[in-house]
Amino acid sequence: MKRTVRKVNGIHPLHPNGSLVFCETCEKILGSINERGYNYINIALVCTCGNYGKIEIIKGGHENDITKSVNKMPKTNLNVNICRRCQRPLFQITDGRVKSYSFYAECVCGEKYDRKVNFDKRLGETLKKYSEIKKTLQP
Repeated sequence: MKRTVRKVNGIHPLHPNGSLVFCETCEKILGSINERGYNYINIALVCTCGNYGKIEIIKGGHENDITKSVNKMPKTNLNVNICRRCQRPLFQITDGRVKSYSFYAECVCGEKYDRKVNFDKRLGETLKKYSEIKKTLQP
């Protein structure tokens, strides 16, 4: 199936369907997305340089409602988020390059995961900016 990048802002993937993800401001590698690991993925993050970024990638025709919280985290091994059902890697966040991030992901096996943002610095400013980013992610 064809994949479509629906929304990208502040970060850019090496390839349209995932792979390495870079910050547009400082050009550091922020992580990677397993190109074969998801039906749907939506990540919002804050780089250590202060840049806010978001990316939403879907398989062609696949729809998902990110407003519904599943409150389920994938297994994490060395910063790689792995599906608990099929053990397929979904994505990785590079340690020390991202202040905070949130995501909603659906693995190719159908298992869904999400994470609400955990912020450690400048909480008020970050929450305000996250609210703005969240509004732009919703269709």
